[in-house]
Amino acid sequence: MNRMDPIAVAVAMAVAALAAAGAAVAEDCALLPELNQALQSKDLDAAKAVEAKIRIDAACGPFTLDAQRRRVLLEVTMAEALVGRPGHEAEREGLLTDAEKPEVFWGASMALGELRLSQRRFVQATQALERAIEIVKNTTKTPKPPANAIIQEMLDRAAQARLLAANEEQAPGAAAYVPVAKDHRDGSVGGSLSDDVRGLKPRSVPIPVNFETGTATPTEIGRQAIDELVAAVKEQHPAEVIIVGHTDERGSDAMNMRLSEQRARMVADVLARNGVTAKVKVQPMGKREPLKIEDRTGLTEQDIWALNRRVEWRRPAAGE
Repeated sequence: MNRMDPIAVAVAMAVAALAAAGAAVAEDCALLPELNQALQSKDLDAAKAVEAKIRIDAACGPFTLDAQRRRVLLEVTMAEALVGRPGHEAEREGLLTDAEKPEVFWGASMALGELRLSQRRFVQATQALERAIEIVKNTTKTPKPPANAIIQEMLDRAAQARLLAANEEQAPGAAAYVPVAKDHRDGSVGGSLSDDVRGLKPRSVPIPVNFETGTATPTEIGRQAIDELVAAVKEQHPAEVIIVGHTDERGSDAMNMRLSEQRARMVADVLARNGVTAKVKVQPMGKREPLKIEDRTGLTEQDIWALNRRVEWRRPAAGE
């Protein structure tokens, strides 16, 4: 399968954007040559030292974000060069962890999220991918957004990581509900539950609404997921909400269709009881519509079941 490499695309975009900005920065910031020398030498300690000087310099201060992004870009580039090189896993992880800290480049957060997914550290993967979405939404940090296909993959991967983190069929106590990121502008529900990510309006959002086995009674994780859904719907004021129920492949088709309808209706009832005035439709799918998973690397059969066993908030397309 030829899967798009969003990290490579991110690095290429950032290189082009920073190169275009370089001339203007050079005219106004005398510290830029020193930064460039450190970056060309791949001397990260020296680059960070110049960053610190830029931050407090009267003329260079406005270019602090650019300096951070240049250094972070080098770290991500160096980390990606280590992919597939045995013995360098810890070095790559250290580079990505450091690159993600200032939260200035969505590619760093997405790369770290992908690494955490490969390590089966699903909580941390979700958090990094959710941050990546908010960095993309921030026009100061991301003047030119990535293509819609990359944004959609970011949303998909964040949702998958949340479902895997919440999988209560893991070892006892291992499951966790991971809230989506808060919107960077006003603190409302954001991240993968955002209604708009730089012009892309997500149509379908998988949510980890878990239930007790064979019932429509939500678990504690399920209740947290429903509460967050209620908050998002009330903040975004959609005219219509479609709640789609899905199950995994175990059990008969008839039983799963019945169960998915009961669960979807339960979620719809909670929305109504909590003041949601939008028209709410329920659509049971049972096991007939498994989640589309582009990359199954490292996923177990239980992981696939967890990804398929979900509630989906589906937004109607314009004109529907």
